[in-house]
Amino acid sequence: MKNSTRRVLAAFLALRYVAFTVLTLLALAYSSIVRADEAYPSRKPISLIVPYPAGGASDYSARIFSDVIGKAIGQTVIVENIGGATGVIAANRLLKLPDDGYQIFHGSPNELILPPLVNKSVKFKSEDFELVQPITTATLVVLARRGLDVDNLDDVVRLAQQKGRAPVTYATVGIGSLYHMIGERLTKELDLNLQHVPYQGGGPALTDVAGGQVDLAILPFTVSMVHQQAQGRFKIVSALSNEVPDALKSIPLIKESKLVKNVDYRISGGYFVKTGTPAHEKNALRKAIGTALQDPEVRQKLQHEGRLVAQPMSAQESDAYWTTEISKLRELVKLIDYRPQ
Repeated sequence: MKNSTRRVLAAFLALRYVAFTVLTLLALAYSSIVRADEAYPSRKPISLIVPYPAGGASDYSARIFSDVIGKAIGQTVIVENIGGATGVIAANRLLKLPDDGYQIFHGSPNELILPPLVNKSVKFKSEDFELVQPITTATLVVLARRGLDVDNLDDVVRLAQQKGRAPVTYATVGIGSLYHMIGERLTKELDLNLQHVPYQGGGPALTDVAGGQVDLAILPFTVSMVHQQAQGRFKIVSALSNEVPDALKSIPLIKESKLVKNVDYRISGGYFVKTGTPAHEKNALRKAIGTALQDPEVRQKLQHEGRLVAQPMSAQESDAYWTTEISKLRELVKLIDYRPQ
């Protein structure tokens, strides 16, 4: 009787183990199905974070891209404007969000490389962000107010080297921006009497050089500047690079300067994610952004604004590009011995 009882108990336990195993396998299978149903990016819309208020150049570019990226990836892309502190507030927000590919950042070196080099209060590092895909490059130009007796960059240098005159003032989008760092480099290397005047964005800086409140401005080029020059509001005296859009073909290039050497600066924008974002999500975003970059309408709109539009890059190419940008700007800050403030 005891043996019979043991056999029944053993059979019961074996049956229970089999049932448990089957239920576990079924649960795992169901979980896999649920995860498959939620495959990226089906779970929610993608947020495209723009680190400046609506209506500016960055916002305009982001809205050109958002619809095409959304169609390519199969999910709505919503532009989210988070302005303030030259992009630092938006960058910090990205770092506080999950690294799940549902947040991408419309950024440039002004927001992601220079702040930790020039601002003591910024705690993030450039390596906290991964470049998914470069998108555009803007030419940097030097503008001179109406009535300032300069026609090219060498004229600006000679004017700022004159002894006994008031400082030549120049406007930029803010302290610690690339444009400010370029001004600091020229001041240091050529012994110029320049005075930096920081503004809260390119619009106010452009308005004041057109109004004569400042002598010069160092800003990213837009096609509207050509029209304003034609109206006599200011003069475009030089590009700070040797590759320029068609609208600037008549403007002196930096290589034409006899006094300014080894200077070739542009500012490139791209789409970034938080470091640690899974490869599958990054690859999906890279493919969708690449599709947008090859869209004829997207390219036409951006080129019309004076941008040089990138060609799609591989993951390895994007990583190498970002590493080079970080190294180049760290070297610039070191070269001018700029101390974080």
